[in-house]
Parts: sequence; structure tokens; C-alpha cells
Amino acid sequence: MTDDFLSFSKDAAKTLGLSEAVLLETIKKITDSQNLDVLNLEVIVNETIFWEEEKVKSLLVSLDLKGLIIFNKESQKISLVSFGKRAVNSVNRNSMFSERKETLIGKGWEPDASLIDQANEYGISKSFVLSQVDEFVYLHREKSDSNHSWGIKFLRYVIKKWRKQEISDFKESKKKLINQNWWPDEEAQEILYKAGVKEEFIINEVPEFILYWSERGEASDTWNTKFIAQVRRQWAKTQHLIHNSETPRPIQDNWKPSEDFYEVLALTEIDRKFADSTLKEFIFYWKETGQAHNSWNSKFIQHVKYQWQKHLRYSKPELVNEMEKRILSSWEIKPNNQTKKNDSVSKKEIQSKLENLKKKHRI
Repeated sequence: MTDDFLSFSKDAAKTLGLSEAVLLETIKKITDSQNLDVLNLEVIVNETIFWEEEKVKSLLVSLDLKGLIIFNKESQKISLVSFGKRAVNSVNRNSMFSERKETLIGKGWEPDASLIDQANEYGISKSFVLSQVDEFVYLHREKSDSNHSWGIKFLRYVIKKWRKQEISDFKESKKKLINQNWWPDEEAQEILYKAGVKEEFIINEVPEFILYWSERGEASDTWNTKFIAQVRRQWAKTQHLIHNSETPRPIQDNWKPSEDFYEVLALTEIDRKFADSTLKEFIFYWKETGQAHNSWNSKFIQHVKYQWQKHLRYSKPELVNEMEKRILSSWEIKPNNQTKKNDSVSKKEIQSKLENLKKKHRI
């Protein structure tokens, strides 16, 4: 070139990329100054001493794919497809430097080696590029699309697919199986408290949640979100269908769950006969503890769900043990009018009696 200065369009840099814009302007200046239609790679390399030769080749491939130049890697010759008033002459139109016209994509279309090399510069493997060909060809044949450069259109298509795949892979890498010691974080609990869900209800839902997702074997990165959704659903069912008395009462010998209870039970897909078969031991257990509650229906559905899981052997032994620990915490004896009358019975004696009952009735 005649000087050491080079200017180029901001729009070109934005559209093509800074390096491609610089190289394209360099090619134009050389062809204008030397009145040439075809340049040797050596000339370009000498003019762009700030880049390694491999970098120059890579940028030439990029410009070729964008339909702005034709770069023959074998002969190492470069030609502008169209520049200023100098269009490619009639001789070149019948050669490798002919201008590209819009065409329909062929059924057996495949990307050439230079396009695969270009994709590789974006970190895209050859196997991934080739895996996208059939879908790309089918899509554009169905639409009867025409294009002057199927190569560049395909490259853009592949890059877009690759970015989606990267995002998907990143999300998958964050997913984990639920741990048997999993517990909702403080933020999840706070959300449920604000929704009016009682702390005891939240605690009682954890074992079943762990049990369910452990057996499904699914990985997730949103266990807290899933838990919030489950608890809200269960809480809504319980609040709308199970009556809660304002005054806690001890359980009676002839206590039976209400029809509302069975409506809730139906939503859990637990057999009604199975629920009824656990009623006697449930009454016996709570009669012995002497505790009072304002919703025996709620207590009973927790009991039935737990016994159903055990009946189906719906988890690994270690998960059952963990579940039992958490459910037993909900059976802790709390002071009430009934237990105050039995001041002579020590806490240790009550606990011992409870343990014997649990063993006897497998609760």
C-alpha cells in the first residue's frame, strides 16, 4: 500500500467484526492501488505484519464464508467478489472466482472443510457441525428457501444451536440428586411462613418429599422451588377440605375420619381400605399419649401417608430411617391440659412407653 494508515467503516466493524473489517479494507486498498483482481496470500501477510499467517488465513476464511471474498486455500489466492466499479470479469465468472447467486439448497448439501474449520474457531466440534446438517437441509428444503451463501447461513445456524447446547449443558451440570439429609433453606421456609403454612406442616412434608424424589432418581437445581410448590399444594388441599377445630381435643375411641379426609386421600392416590386398616393403631397410639389436637384428620393423613410408603417399601432403608427420625420429631409430647394431670409420670417413663408402642404397632 502507498501509506501506513488504514480507515474502515464503523458499521463494517460492527457487522463483520473488527479484525475482519481491517482485513477486508486492506484487501480493497491493495487491489485498488495495484489494479489487481486476484491477490496472493503472501501479499496480504506482508501487509498485515501485526498478525500471524494462521490468523490471516482464519480471517480470510471468515470473509469467504460471509460472501465478501473468495479464498482458495490450495492456490492461496484471494479475490473480492465485488468491489467499487470493478466487478469480477467474464473470465473469472466461469472460474472459481465467479459471483455467487441465490440458489435452492440441494438435498445432499454438505458444509465444506473451510466452514468446519471456521466453526472450530468458535469452539464447535466437527461432529456437532455434521450432526446439524440433515435438520438444516430439511428445514430450508421444506420452506423452498434460496440463498447466495448456504455456507454462512449454516454457520450462523450451527453457532446458534451450539450456544443453546452450551446453556443446556451448563444447567445440567448444576443439577444434583436430592440428598437424604436435604432440608429447605431459610428463604424457602420464609416464603411458606408468609403464605400462612404452619411450621409443623412444613416439617412433616420434608420426609415424603425426599422419599418421592429419591425414588424417581431425578436430578434438579431447584429443590427448594419444587418443595415450595408441593407444600403449597398440600396445604391448600388440607385447609380447604379438612376441618380444623379451634379447641384441641383428645382422640375418642370411636373417632373416624370425615368425608373431607377421604377427598384429600383420593388426591394422594392411596387406597381407602388401606387407610381404614391403620385406623385402630392410630387411635390406640394417640389414646396412650393423651395428647390433644385440633385436627385429627390432619394427623391421620400424615400417619396414613407414612404407613403407605412403608407398605410399598418405597425407598432405601437409610432413607426410611431418616424419614422416621423426622416424623418422630412431630410426635414429640407437648404440654397440654391432659398431660398436666399426670405430673407423677416422668418424661423418661412417657418416652419409654412411646417407644414400646412404636415397636409394637410398627409406627
